Amino acid sequence: MNLFYRLFVFDIKRRAKSGFTIGYNVIFPVVMIFLLGYLLSSNFSNGISSYSYYTLVMIPFCCTMAVITAAYAGKDESYAKTAYRLLVAPVKEQHIFLAKLLSCLIIFSVCNIIVLIAAKLLWHITMGKNIIGVIVLLIAETFCTCAGGLFIGLGMKNFVIVKNFLNIPILVCAVMGGSFYPMGTLNKSVQLIFNLSPLTWINKSIFLSIYDHNDATLWITTFSLCIVGGLFTLAGIKSFNKEEFLNGDLPSYEK
Repeated sequence: MNLFYRLFVFDIKRRAKSGFTIGYNVIFPVVMIFLLGYLLSSNFSNGISSYSYYTLVMIPFCCTMAVITAAYAGKDESYAKTAYRLLVAPVKEQHIFLAKLLSCLIIFSVCNIIVLIAAKLLWHITMGKNIIGVIVLLIAETFCTCAGGLFIGLGMKNFVIVKNFLNIPILVCAVMGGSFYPMGTLNKSVQLIFNLSPLTWINKSIFLSIYDHNDATLWITTFSLCIVGGLFTLAGIKSFNKEEFLNGDLPSYEK
């Protein structure tokens, strides 16, 4: 347990100092909220501002995009060529996975809260009475995302190839979920397609909780994300690939 704690502390310090973490989970969402909120401010009314809307949809979108950062977190040691020293130490593979998972979960969740606080201070967005429930939902989404990212980074041989295609389904789900512009239709077939996006349910549950005081969908979505995250965690531990963990080169970096 002492070794696991040391490994966890080491990982959490690494994540906190990572430029990818700060850039993609704090700076990027704040900039996107400002740009989209400013450019599309005339398209929103009826008690919700453009800044409120994009704060509530951009954070879940950036949570999902963090799957790539989490996947890279699984490759830290292989890029630094220090993975062998970690594997020969008396540390179990599941401890390596769980330490990375817990560190990513904590740091990314803190980043989400920082963005929420920044949006509240800068644009006075509506948080609603169940803001704690919304934060719990975002933590559950972050858990699911981090577990999925580490499953890819630590358990798949073709990590780089898989990573290059991750952005496509994420962006498609974001468009269907209204992350860039509110999506709505009376066509049941089209709506059924929109409902296939996890971001549709995440965004919908947040708005229902804050503006309609309906928390049922939020807690169902939170529970579902926890289940999926747990499955990714078990799959990631079971499929831990020692060969892939030991060997790896940072793309676009040549000595």
